[in-house]
Amino acid sequence: MLNYEDYFNELLKMNSQMFFMIKKPKVFKHYTNELSDDYLTNLNQLTVKYAKTKDLELKRLIKHTKQLFKLKSYLYMPITSYENEIIIFNNENSSIYPKKYTQQRQTDFHIYVKTIIERLKEGLTKKISIPYIIVKKLIIEFKELKDYNYLYKYLKNEYLAKSIKKIGLCNLPNGKKIYKLLVKNCVDKTPEYVHNQGLSLLSSIKKSKSRDEYYKTREEFFEDCVKLASIIYNEFIDKYFYYKPDKPFKIVKVVEALETSFPLAFYTHLDDAIFINLRYYKECTKKSLHSLLLHECMHQYHYRFMHYHKLKDYQIYGYDNLAMVEGFAHYMEIYNDPEEINNDYYTILRILRLVADTGVNYYNWSYKKTFNFMKKYLPKNTDDIISEIDRYICIPGQALCYTIGKMEIIKLRDAYLKKNKDKTIKDFHHELLINGTCSISTIKKLIL
Repeated sequence: MLNYEDYFNELLKMNSQMFFMIKKPKVFKHYTNELSDDYLTNLNQLTVKYAKTKDLELKRLIKHTKQLFKLKSYLYMPITSYENEIIIFNNENSSIYPKKYTQQRQTDFHIYVKTIIERLKEGLTKKISIPYIIVKKLIIEFKELKDYNYLYKYLKNEYLAKSIKKIGLCNLPNGKKIYKLLVKNCVDKTPEYVHNQGLSLLSSIKKSKSRDEYYKTREEFFEDCVKLASIIYNEFIDKYFYYKPDKPFKIVKVVEALETSFPLAFYTHLDDAIFINLRYYKECTKKSLHSLLLHECMHQYHYRFMHYHKLKDYQIYGYDNLAMVEGFAHYMEIYNDPEEINNDYYTILRILRLVADTGVNYYNWSYKKTFNFMKKYLPKNTDDIISEIDRYICIPGQALCYTIGKMEIIKLRDAYLKKNKDKTIKDFHHELLINGTCSISTIKKLIL
């Protein structure tokens, strides 16, 4: 039988980065070139091999992968300024991976970077390019990275002048078609539905009665992050879950050199830690910080839950459905402050994403229009807005998963509790998480 576990295990053999993701050290020596002809050919053959699977989740993935292959989606954003892969590698190669592999991985990575250049050149022949505004940011980021001077020179001297001035995926050949596929895969909706849903939710937002208080120092901001994470662990978990991790949530600072490349907060299971970007301390209100920390703590809780219950690797890392992963974390925020939930900064931001991401990539919004639209709702958050728009340009569709995922989980919760009168919210949360990070549509079939 062709199932997801078999597919995932074959994919692991092809991709050393995925082995690191699940902490299997035997292939740390190499860096996989995911843009090479060999890798793409092998991935395509794997897709063909599993095309007749009966597995619901795998069937969904295979269909999506085949559609993107046909449109050569790998040419569209082989490198981005948002969570810049090269800067991350430059920082992590010698600090996270075993020292004895540093040189070999560096050699492999340079081959990968040179392949990026070849894909950029190939894209230009098909009138596909990274937006001008992103290329300019990449040039600034690479200027001081002497090891990648050849990439810096290519971007500055050749590529920049040929890059597209507009920002949305819809402006590139087949871009609108690719975006529809990305949205379908992320949230199982159409761009039109998502955009209109965002506008509808924005119209229901009422002005908050509470006064916003901002942090004055980076230290004060970080101290509150640590305190709130402790409160969430000690007081929140027991109310809504049966399982409680044996150790508190781990909060660490983003390395200062990487602050411009990362969002305000994020969780990584590799470090089993929540990273806080102190660069944004002036833009985060004290009221909204609780929701922010709760969201990231729920990511950490989610992965610890799956490991505690001994879910298989493919259920944890193979599925990785973002509407489920991000939707669950955002959904849990409603238990923080139900009366103020639509006034919370991060809830408003995630609703804005529905309109702005689709606006940029499907409706051809300009940078100025997108910025002004977001500024209307977030008047004091310029840096955050700039980072957000970079995100929509660099990883189209990903930002839609939070609000849409949350809404689908709320529907699922209500249906589950209505059907099972003897069950509690703890039972629902257990059933929601016990099948791994598969799509919400699959979970619905399993628990209703």
